[in-house]
Amino acid sequence: MINTAKVRVALEAKLHELEHRAEEIEADLSTKPDADWEENAIESEDDEVLASVGNLTLEDIRHIKLAIGRIDSGQYQICTTCGKDIPEARLKALPHSSTCIHCAS
Repeated sequence: MINTAKVRVALEAKLHELEHRAEEIEADLSTKPDADWEENAIESEDDEVLASVGNLTLEDIRHIKLAIGRIDSGQYQICTTCGKDIPEARLKALPHSSTCIHCAS
């Protein structure tokens, strides 16, 4: 059986890390562009990549918050799609998973 208190601590630590990363990305994206047009073009490309990473980070934050909510409600190990138990091995591999492997595919 999964120790949800332990999982919650790990998820909260990961959440804190991701929120810090998201703040850094937001700060980097809000800096003024360089006056040099060549440098500005390079920075613009970098910003596109950084924005994509930021979006993925925000998505991970959302999934982790949902997992913490499922822990709090006692629904952590239950698939949100079919209602069956999510196998322990899946939750160990992907602690923020909300679906069993069958429903995920």
